[in-house]
Amino acid sequence: MFGYVMINPDTLTDAEKRRFREVYCGVCASLRERGGRRGQITLSYDAAFLALVLNALYEPEEQKGSTLCATHPTRRQHFSKSPMTLYAADVNLLLFYERMLDNWKDDRSHVSLALSRFYRRRYQEAAARHPAQAQAIRKELQALSEVEKARLTDLDAAAGCFGRLLGAAFAPYDDEWKPGLTRMGGALGRFIYLIDAWDDAAKDERHGSYNPLLPLRREPDYEERVYQILTMEIAECAMEFEKLPIVQDAGIIRNVLYSGVWTVYSRRREAAEKKRKAASDGSSPTDAQ
Repeated sequence: MFGYVMINPDTLTDAEKRRFREVYCGVCASLRERGGRRGQITLSYDAAFLALVLNALYEPEEQKGSTLCATHPTRRQHFSKSPMTLYAADVNLLLFYERMLDNWKDDRSHVSLALSRFYRRRYQEAAARHPAQAQAIRKELQALSEVEKARLTDLDAAAGCFGRLLGAAFAPYDDEWKPGLTRMGGALGRFIYLIDAWDDAAKDERHGSYNPLLPLRREPDYEERVYQILTMEIAECAMEFEKLPIVQDAGIIRNVLYSGVWTVYSRRREAAEKKRKAASDGSSPTDAQ
């Protein structure tokens, strides 16, 4: 369900790209601190974005440096660590563990079961540091599992669970910024859930898997309606971000919210349009490319 929160490098300056990479590598270094080398395997751009937002809002002291890593063993990578990259690393571990456990419960995936056991101690340590977030993630994933088992077609019921989950993860402290961060994370979470459902709709329909968008997919204006729903959710997320007193890295955050999150969507729509045109012309998709 992750992998949609990313930058659009085409509209960032070189300095902004370096900065995002620094924070991304900072989360990676924080995952190693929290979970050893095994923790680094769970690294995601979503966690880097969370760290970027919280760094920009709270402006903690950042520890900068460079290091070699398994992915780049011959070229040193610059990183920027802070309390917010450590928090994002913890959230990443919490989400990864719960997703693996959920996969085992729902699909009896033995790989997921093995991974959940592998990360259990790291999860417990992260949960002890952030009990409210751990409880919210566990509660909402359970609620989402029940929605999926009941095969509810109510979009709010399904997307709302993931929205509340990410809303809790976006608010590290019980302070004046918690309401806005919760709303921002909630809207982003609903967007992620729905764009993932849109992305998987054809596959889910073939396999008979649950997807709340399938009834809507039979309507002639399906694509337009999905686009409108996604636009509404990401607009709410961006609106809540714009209310926050953020100056540092604001350009990178806007790049993600106004452009980056649409990268996968645009690529999939273009591929589908090429395939449709190829079919109507009587040529193969390869010819159309």
